[in-house]
Amino acid sequence: MTAGHLGALLSPLAEAVTVGRITWATRNHVTREGLVRVHTSIPALAPCRLRVLINELKPSEPALQYLAGDGRLAFSARRLCINTPHRPFAGTHKHRVEPGGGEEAAYEPDDIPFVPLQPRVPPGTYRAILEAFAAECFITFGTDFGWSEP
Repeated sequence: MTAGHLGALLSPLAEAVTVGRITWATRNHVTREGLVRVHTSIPALAPCRLRVLINELKPSEPALQYLAGDGRLAFSARRLCINTPHRPFAGTHKHRVEPGGGEEAAYEPDDIPFVPLQPRVPPGTYRAILEAFAAECFITFGTDFGWSEP
């Protein structure tokens, strides 16, 4: 991956669009993983996908990633942690890879729906978070996108 590839991936130049519906699988006994394929105009970074991770013991603390590449070359271009404290952040924050392979920078977003800490998350919340996260990554939803709750 080059800095130019990453910069293009996280811009309108990538022409990123989802393909198909979200698919849910159980990663272990308590974690649900949702994947949405993403097609871009940058074949060097294929395959791209959005990933949603939900721990059933902590449903109000989902994590999202915009992943590119495959195997050992896979990397997370953007990551979102909801209600998860990591120094210096007390709660929701995003991570981004810097062009050129530099350190990840983290920041507090203002574009993610608020999720109260509670044992249940209302239907539609995860989709709203996914849509807000995708918008920052310049990913549009294809006409064939389908959503199902985890």
